[in-house]
Amino acid sequence: MATLIDNIHRRAHRVHTRFHPHHGDRHAERDSYMTLTIRNLPLGTTENDVFEHIRRQRHDSDPIVNPLTKETNQRTLCAVVTIRQETEEKCKVVRDKLNLTRIYPKHPAGDVRDSAVMVSDEFLGVTTIAEHDDPLFDMYFVHGLGGHAFRSWSTDKGAPHMWPRDFLPNDIKARPLDPMNWHGRRLAGRLATVGYRASAMCASAATATIDKISQNFLNHLRADRTEGSKRPMYFACHSLGGLVVCQALIHALSEESHRLERFQDCQSTFFNGEECLVKGIFFFGTPFDGSRLARYASRIVKFLRGNDTLIDSLSIESKDLNTIVARFDQMRNHPRSRIPIVIAYEMQPMFGMRFVTDPDSAMSSFDCQTVGIEGDHRTMIKMENNQDRSYQSSVSNGTSASDSSGQSQPAGLGISNPNSEENNTPSRSRSNIVPVKLNDIMMPLNGVNGGKEDNRDFALLSKFDVVFLLDDSGSMMEVIEAVPSSNGNCEERERSKWDEMIESLRYIVDIVTHYDRDGVDVHFFYREDKDEYRIQDGQRILDLLTNEVSPDEIGGGTFIAERLWTILTGYIDRFEYYRRRMGERAPSPEKPKMLNLIVITDGAADDKDAVEDVIVNAARRLDELSALPNQVGIQFLQIGKNEAASRWLKKLDDDLNKKHRVRDMIDTRPWDRVDEIDKSLQERLTNILLGGIDRARDME
Repeated sequence: MATLIDNIHRRAHRVHTRFHPHHGDRHAERDSYMTLTIRNLPLGTTENDVFEHIRRQRHDSDPIVNPLTKETNQRTLCAVVTIRQETEEKCKVVRDKLNLTRIYPKHPAGDVRDSAVMVSDEFLGVTTIAEHDDPLFDMYFVHGLGGHAFRSWSTDKGAPHMWPRDFLPNDIKARPLDPMNWHGRRLAGRLATVGYRASAMCASAATATIDKISQNFLNHLRADRTEGSKRPMYFACHSLGGLVVCQALIHALSEESHRLERFQDCQSTFFNGEECLVKGIFFFGTPFDGSRLARYASRIVKFLRGNDTLIDSLSIESKDLNTIVARFDQMRNHPRSRIPIVIAYEMQPMFGMRFVTDPDSAMSSFDCQTVGIEGDHRTMIKMENNQDRSYQSSVSNGTSASDSSGQSQPAGLGISNPNSEENNTPSRSRSNIVPVKLNDIMMPLNGVNGGKEDNRDFALLSKFDVVFLLDDSGSMMEVIEAVPSSNGNCEERERSKWDEMIESLRYIVDIVTHYDRDGVDVHFFYREDKDEYRIQDGQRILDLLTNEVSPDEIGGGTFIAERLWTILTGYIDRFEYYRRRMGERAPSPEKPKMLNLIVITDGAADDKDAVEDVIVNAARRLDELSALPNQVGIQFLQIGKNEAASRWLKKLDDDLNKKHRVRDMIDTRPWDRVDEIDKSLQERLTNILLGGIDRARDME
């Protein structure tokens, strides 16, 4: 959207300089750069072969030739080359002169007689921009409306730097395939752009719709994925590109689409048996709630006889947009095609006055991780170097996908080993670890069997979003006791704090999923890539802990503050935005439910001061917003008997609000083994689940 408006302004500037050529003189001394794809290169061609060939055609072109990659047919190569000339027109002359020429490599690996190269600057279809040896995954970069598959992701000044090509591959390669073995094989992938005609002013695209573009997008992917390819896929999308990917995946993954003949072959492209191959999506500035700039752009495009229908589909009132968002959210949460996503929003307005996507668009459309990116809607994906704050936010903070070593993964969605068992094994339950059902916890009415007590206290949970923050640090591996083996012999096995936490959740998860009807969220201290949202089945939480997540074996310490800050800040930001808008005449955004954050840990934190600061600052913000006393509650449930940890947790509960003169929103409880399900257990669970949000229980 922003790129479209920027292109309109540039077109107006060119018209102006045509009639006032002297006004453009100040730009005449700048060199112009053009990045080209040179396809159909014969096998055996080297970067130096391409360089020399271009210099023979135009000696002053000063080409920058990037590493060559194999095309999908595996019989030819592709080169991405940047040329420099005094003007854009001279760059076009070089481009046209190179097209359909023949390159004769010094050491050919095949027949070169019919190897006329095809040269273009459009980057349509799939173009590989970087590839490691033996790649384990494919990552596709998809541009937005009015954008370009290469230029949208590259810098504007001087020779273009494109971070997915120039910085990201090295960051990926720096990661070990096995986080437990830093000296072993490194992570490897293939990065590619997907280009489509996205100009609303282009005559050939005048009848394009999101649905038609998405079907064309699917055709590009099917052509790119070699037959039988089972490599996992990731997507990084900007603006409209995010909606194109959403619509394409609706066609490719939804069960109803598979009944349509034109989408039946998507099964082999996007699934490996029952495993969905789409492992994550990073959305940059995708207007899931629509964009107010669409109205402004639509009027201009309609006047110029462009595709105003496509622009209107991005407006706030668009029914098509609402349908795409709703169907995608349903599809991505389906057990068969569960897809983690991260949404980034711009932190600066376009043209100094408007956001293409408001921050709440990122927060309100889906329950997922969000991150603010420095820059406006267009510049948020133009990173100049790997120290750029936007790049760091996208790669580190925005993804925040930690592996089991506690280190942030380098790629857009925390790409870890895509072929590991945990990434490729369908969800399964351990039959011996199942939730204790709510009905089994409720006591019979007046001691008479057959009737169950309706616990009105638990009903308070329906007014809250329940969020778990679980300790998966190395200290949770500590053994707390030996218990009889489950196989019936006389041997004993060790019971760890991790086992004890799973045991505590057995009694909790069915209660919270029963009352929090839109699902509970689960976060981990270390394994942020395993965070899940809107879980409506308690068994799924236990499966996460028994099948997919385990404590940090390196034992890098217990750090709570950063994760606590992320959850609290994200929630309070949404609440603050609601408070700002609730008095306006326009329809107010949806009111956030109150937050019940339950932190289950052994309490042996290595960042105690930072945790206290995070809680105090959050309490102050809530006080300044005049939030309800129980708008946010935090319950610390301690696993184990560490006395120093108990004293610190008690200090959080009893002293923190008095010391800093802020609201009291902390409660702490120890977890004690359950000997039998009785009235006292019901009361204990009530105190645990409501202690952070009910001051009366906190005082008990």
